[in-house]
Amino acid sequence: MNIGTNIYTLRKEKELTQAQLAEKLGVSEQAISKWENNQCAPDVSLFPVIADFFGVSIDRLFGYHMSSYAEEVKAIMKAADDSMDTYKEIDIVSEGLKKYPNSPDLKIYLAFSLSMVNRMSKDENEKKEVIKKAVKLCTEVIDTCGDIKQVDSALNMLARIYNETGNYDKAEEAISKISADRYKDRIVGMAGLLGRKKCYVEQERFAQDQLWDLYWTMSHLLEHMTHSYTANKDYEKAIAFFDAHEKLLSIFDSGCSDFCATDKTIACEKKAQMYMKMGDKEKCLAALKRFFTLAEQVKLVAQSKDLNIAVRNAIYFSNISEEVGEEYMSNIYPEKALKKYDTFFGEDEAYIQFKEAVIK
Repeated sequence: MNIGTNIYTLRKEKELTQAQLAEKLGVSEQAISKWENNQCAPDVSLFPVIADFFGVSIDRLFGYHMSSYAEEVKAIMKAADDSMDTYKEIDIVSEGLKKYPNSPDLKIYLAFSLSMVNRMSKDENEKKEVIKKAVKLCTEVIDTCGDIKQVDSALNMLARIYNETGNYDKAEEAISKISADRYKDRIVGMAGLLGRKKCYVEQERFAQDQLWDLYWTMSHLLEHMTHSYTANKDYEKAIAFFDAHEKLLSIFDSGCSDFCATDKTIACEKKAQMYMKMGDKEKCLAALKRFFTLAEQVKLVAQSKDLNIAVRNAIYFSNISEEVGEEYMSNIYPEKALKKYDTFFGEDEAYIQFKEAVIK
């Protein structure tokens, strides 16, 4: 393999466009194109710059043992893990960095181990020294690495280090720079930061708002999963995700049995449809009974006109937002709802008795 092909491979691994790589290296997009098409090679002065950016050595940039690089780095980290001793971890990874001085994985690993020394050590001078080294390692990855995932990991580690040393402003700055791809680290990091600052009211409000948003994100994603499996006629998996969705919708029921009643009702009826497609009359009928029980709750909630009762359970979510609402199925017409199941059940006695009971 030649250097042009290797640059192309490394760029693709980092999920960068030619324009983005050109901007990082301070060259034109046309130059990147020519390199990758083997029309010309980068100026020799750029070799260390390109190698540093991709976190590889120059010999790897030229393709020498390139395929084994990641495995060798993993082996070093595994040896460190297996040592079961923080100081030995530091020695092993430090030796690894001598061989692979640009590896972001090894730098972040070493920063973590150094931060652990800060937790354990009683020597204030040692604590200051390891924190200084850990911050330097994370900063190197942030400033030189072209892999956004590695940069996010370094920012997350840096925020942790600053939190543990009471440097909250810098911790918040690091958290704010984490990309949208790692929103989880941003959210958890900020919640933890507020707790360390003893801003408990702000922490509660922030955590509640984020939890609510994530709750609905999960709900919508579960809906999409069930839709995909249904479309592919993989009904067993669809049922599994319908069950998961119903459990999610019910996790905040304590003290508020009407919580998200509409969504639970819809999910239950869709599950009944899955059982009908699978030919399971017993489970289909059980799902329909549950559906009509929930439908009665929805009707009562809609009549009360208390939107919040089914939106945010005050036991868990004290920060009620007026802009949050829910669409209610205020009227369920049993005969119409059950019509699609008549052919499936036929003369099934249990179904007929159930239908007569709900229609009367």
